[in-house]
Amino acid sequence: MTQNYYDFFDKVINSNTGIPEDYWHLIDTVNENGTIPNKECSSSHPSQDEANNSSTPSYLSDFHLRSTEIGEISEMPDYENLSTSAVLHYCKNKILKPYLGLLAVMGLRPNSEQLERCSLYSILANFHTCQVVLFMCMGYVLQYMACYRRDRGFCYISTVLSEISIPNKPRTYERTCHGNAIFAYFLPNALHLIAYIYAIYLFRVKENEQLQNLMERAFLLSSHPAHRGGQKHLVRILWLFIILGVIWIMCASITISLMTANEIVTFQWLKNSSQDLETILKVCLILCTLWHDMVQGTIITSYCLQGQLLISHLHFLRLKLIQHTMPGLEWMKEVSEFKKLLKYFNDEFGPPVCIYTVVNISWTLTGTAWLLKYDSENAKMNPITCINIINVILWAWISVVPFIQAARLTTACSMIQNTGHEVRVRPFVHQSTPREDLDTLLMYTSSLKICARLFRVPITEFQLDALHASSNSTYTNYPRIATLDQSKREARMTGRASL
Repeated sequence: MTQNYYDFFDKVINSNTGIPEDYWHLIDTVNENGTIPNKECSSSHPSQDEANNSSTPSYLSDFHLRSTEIGEISEMPDYENLSTSAVLHYCKNKILKPYLGLLAVMGLRPNSEQLERCSLYSILANFHTCQVVLFMCMGYVLQYMACYRRDRGFCYISTVLSEISIPNKPRTYERTCHGNAIFAYFLPNALHLIAYIYAIYLFRVKENEQLQNLMERAFLLSSHPAHRGGQKHLVRILWLFIILGVIWIMCASITISLMTANEIVTFQWLKNSSQDLETILKVCLILCTLWHDMVQGTIITSYCLQGQLLISHLHFLRLKLIQHTMPGLEWMKEVSEFKKLLKYFNDEFGPPVCIYTVVNISWTLTGTAWLLKYDSENAKMNPITCINIINVILWAWISVVPFIQAARLTTACSMIQNTGHEVRVRPFVHQSTPREDLDTLLMYTSSLKICARLFRVPITEFQLDALHASSNSTYTNYPRIATLDQSKREARMTGRASL
């Protein structure tokens, strides 16, 4: 073991060409006698020896620091309790690089300073973004030509070509798109494209490294020994959101593929085209629609990732304050930085998600109304299948996800507002903290006004519970459940009074 250590030491020293040969004599003397020789017997030039002796500890200490740093970064048994560079290395390899690759495919990768220096990469990135926009616009045109609505599928209606009836001659019909073209095609597609263009501006122009900074801050806060396994748990949750987004995109692509395979698709203005051209247009329709879903799924997944990072950020800050591993003044500074991140989350990242949510909710409502056969004329022409039901469920799923994540973040914000009271009732943990500082923390946390907002409205779990309760109000046993809950509450109050 000792011989390997000295062999490694020789390799490091030999790599430094500026070290004098006299240091080898010094090290050999220390190994043989265990003591450092005097200046008189070490060299015939005392002044030069003094300079060499004064510089020797710096080389040895520098080697010790280098070896320690190498050990910290190279070993990394479980990525816990490590240096800042090791934590950032773990964050970059496990979640940041794959996610930035996904953004690059969608044309949303932020322009970092290193990438902006390469003019060729900047030109290619801008060209790819323009290509994605043109590809999406081509998909909107193909959807209108094929009469494909995202809430119902292919919607055709038969119209008579001539109002004048000729005896002994059957009437001729033509398949045309059902519904208002403005509200069924142009307006939803325009909102979809506007949301993507705003996301391009947000990701690539304004605050382009917001997600990276938030991710690094959350991982650095989770590197404390008190948060054992916090980094791995955070990575699993972030990957869970990404996997759920990929599952939604795959399910949406399967539905459009099955609808196209089971339906006789007719493209407007190309009704007399060849079979090969129709096949090519069908494939382009599926690919463009898949790209629409990928863009929307990526943006909403990014919203969920940032919301989860903010939730974890608050969770780690709360533990640091309760366990007294961070001074109160520094903790308040961290909360102030969190308020800036939350403001960006609500005011900057919220608008594109709100636009997509409006479109998704409208498709969910119109699709549900069609499933309930509210539009009887279109139901006869286009029968309802299981694929249509799955399609509506997918739109309902992606419509609710931003509200759920915003409600979870609001719950975490209310938790941090109550942290001052928890600290105030822990005399043993904070017994060395002055009473004035504890009172300052209590006043600061009680005065915090932080919450997640969508459509400029605070989103809470109570609103989601009220919506869920209203949707279940039609059940016949709902009054009985309410009566049982009331009786349970009265029994609890009676038990507490007796105690």
